Amino acid sequence: MSADLILLVDDEEQIRKLLESSLQRRGYEVAVAFDGIEALRQIRTKMPDLIVTDVNMPNMNGFELTRRLRADHRTARVPIVMLSARKQADDILTGYAEGADEYIAKPVEMAVLAAKIEVLIKRMKATAGEAIKRGRVVVFLRGKGGAGATTLAVNSAVSLAETKMYKTAVLDLNLEFGNVGSHLNLKPQHTLADLAEMQPDQLDDATFATFIAQDRSGVQICIGSNVPEHAELVTVSAVQQSIDRLRRTSDYLMVDTQPSFTPLTLAAIDTADGACVVSEPHVASMKTGKACLDVLEKLSFPKERTLLVINRTTQSGLDTDEVSRYFNRRPDVVVPFTPAFDDAADRGRPIVVLHADNAASKQLRDLAARLTVLAPVGR
Repeated sequence: MSADLILLVDDEEQIRKLLESSLQRRGYEVAVAFDGIEALRQIRTKMPDLIVTDVNMPNMNGFELTRRLRADHRTARVPIVMLSARKQADDILTGYAEGADEYIAKPVEMAVLAAKIEVLIKRMKATAGEAIKRGRVVVFLRGKGGAGATTLAVNSAVSLAETKMYKTAVLDLNLEFGNVGSHLNLKPQHTLADLAEMQPDQLDDATFATFIAQDRSGVQICIGSNVPEHAELVTVSAVQQSIDRLRRTSDYLMVDTQPSFTPLTLAAIDTADGACVVSEPHVASMKTGKACLDVLEKLSFPKERTLLVINRTTQSGLDTDEVSRYFNRRPDVVVPFTPAFDDAADRGRPIVVLHADNAASKQLRDLAARLTVLAPVGR
């Protein structure tokens, strides 16, 4: 088994050498950087298991480095230990506010640093190991608003919940104009934007329960934000924490994303077991849908875990053969147009409940069934 890699970031050469030697004697592989910019370069080359960074450095200090790492979906979970000669309470609180897991005052006691590193690495590995026991995550993607991805995500979750075989949840990451709550006539007490005012250790199960609202079908929902001006408060870490918690108690978690590949969307894709790309049968929508599929391919997301869904939101549109030629693949599901969608949305109930025998409802239940094949529970 290879040694855990620690990236040590400090502008003082004497301290770097002292810490590097001590950590190597404890069995760690150590890489060094003299400031935040050099650290980011090294991280792009090889991802460390943990980062130890000084606060006061030229070019980019430890606060800014931590802020950038926490904002990137690829590095948001990497444990960070911050070192500093600045021992005032305000400095320590700033370190934690930027996302540091631990803040250690200089001069550093190596026994204390080593113990904290060991705990953080063990915690990280334990968290990663829990993924096998968790429910499956399916992201609903579209490159253009109005494709009906929210409707499909909600109705898929309800369809599975009504079988009494699966527990399901929906996470609304369409931050500025999300509609998951209105589809079920629900409003959680808190949104993920509220996490910006909380420390990570404050988010226990009881607190997170206030971020959840449950539909009569059993579907749980969690909302990113409820007003556009709060959208910027939702962080990558908040998204990752919410996904972790929701999938612990659900067999399937549907994540409704924004029509863009923001860091938050990418964070959701990182956790996903399946992806559902939604498009209307119109050229503008199909163009952006194809772009979504291309991005997934660039991210090395497996094609066999991707569904293409054509949602006929109007009576017009290209026929299925024309759509197939455009995408160079047959759609996995085609949801027919029906005015019943508007009726269901206006009444705050899913179409699969209000109009169970509708042709569109039958296709939505088929979509839900396909998701269980795409990402089977227990594997």
